[in-house]
Amino acid sequence: MNVAIAVGAPKGYLDYLAVDGARFCVEMARRSFGEPPAGFWVFQRKPVRLPLPEAEDMGRWVDEWFAKGDPVDALRGERQSNAAERLAKKNKAFGPGEFALAPTLKAIVATTGDLDGHTLAVVALTSSPDDGAAVIATLKRFARYPVFWVFIGANYDIERVLHLGALDTLGERPGDPENVLVLKTHGWGSKFGNWWRTRRIRKASTRWRRRVPLG
Repeated sequence: MNVAIAVGAPKGYLDYLAVDGARFCVEMARRSFGEPPAGFWVFQRKPVRLPLPEAEDMGRWVDEWFAKGDPVDALRGERQSNAAERLAKKNKAFGPGEFALAPTLKAIVATTGDLDGHTLAVVALTSSPDDGAAVIATLKRFARYPVFWVFIGANYDIERVLHLGALDTLGERPGDPENVLVLKTHGWGSKFGNWWRTRRIRKASTRWRRRVPLG
């Protein structure tokens, strides 16, 4: 099964929560499917695709592209950008403007459409997208494609679940796509939480794959 990964940066930079989400997604792809991602994107207004890691170097790849710097520097307001942010800014994907998810969904489908087998697309979000109507329309448009979508909303506030706007309404209306799973998490540090998320993703995507034959 192909795995595509995207990480959102609603503030225009990849903060600690987004970087830890990237690390979880890459590790999940390695442990559950034994392969590096078929595609990896960071996005705010538009998606920027990153060079892919080799299967044996995924941990080092995350460190090289998503280095968070010294936590003390971050506390002092002296955070440093990482390679993924610099590439995104070079492509003018980060900056003033809305936090748009639909263009990234289209990029994932365009990239994985010619691959053999089913695709699992995992999107880590630390804020709700501003283009909710376009997101729902895009998911409905691609509902018959062999792509299973997982959206993970993450925050640090254990008292408040992160709302994902239009994504939270999926499954409530007739005609909503069934190839979607929405999860919520308070941070990424818990081994049990990572195990639970991985298990939910694996079980849901496996059930869907059995119902959706290829060709």
